[in-house]
Amino acid sequence: MSLPFGHVDTTFERFLQELPADFRELAIEFKAFSRSRKIKTPEQLLQVVLSYCGIDQVLRETAGNFTLLEERISDTAIQKRLKACGPWVKALLGRMMGAAAAPLIEGHLRFVVIDGSTVQGPGATGTWYRLHLAVDWVRLQVRLGKIPAIRFNARAWRFHWPTVLKALHWLN
Repeated sequence: MSLPFGHVDTTFERFLQELPADFRELAIEFKAFSRSRKIKTPEQLLQVVLSYCGIDQVLRETAGNFTLLEERISDTAIQKRLKACGPWVKALLGRMMGAAAAPLIEGHLRFVVIDGSTVQGPGATGTWYRLHLAVDWVRLQVRLGKIPAIRFNARAWRFHWPTVLKALHWLN
């Protein structure tokens, strides 16, 4: 059986060199990394974030790969740690974009990415829900989160981001 993340070590090390020098201190400051138990360093926490968000692994797959490479951890523990990482990742991206994003913000320009996804439950024969997101990549904000409920007469609800995350957690 081959281990996941084929050439991660060299790729991840190069990625770490592109980050701001104080990314470890930022992780502590934003309370994304508060103590070292299963995840021992901010670097490991960043690898978990990139596994879940970057290469789009599900929580169990992320937890399983971390267990293979480091130490046993549950998908619930991974989820709790990921919830605390939002402000830290936003601060990191803001620092990395730095002066390059300033003209866009001052000029009131937006770079908005829009995604539409479908959600099916176990044993579903069709789509249960659709999720529509619009994310402003310059300001790193969610502009719109909409979940039309297909099963309930196509009523549409508008949520702000924390509510959308709770709804997605409930559907999983």
